[in-house]
Amino acid sequence: MEKYYIELFDGKKRVSKEKLRVEDYDEVLKRVAELMDTPYRIEIFDAAAYKHRQKDDMVL
Repeated sequence: MEKYYIELFDGKKRVSKEKLRVEDYDEVLKRVAELMDTPYRIEIFDAAAYKHRQKDDMVL
């Protein structure tokens, strides 16, 4: 089972964060499809990328 993080951003401010434990990446994509109607920017990370991300280097 793998861990993924979905974050929603309104400009530079994070408005939501979800942690998903799934067997298949398709389940993550289904959740993202549900969130597509929101006005927020969506970012998806796997556990390793989330741990090592640098917020200063992220493109906004």
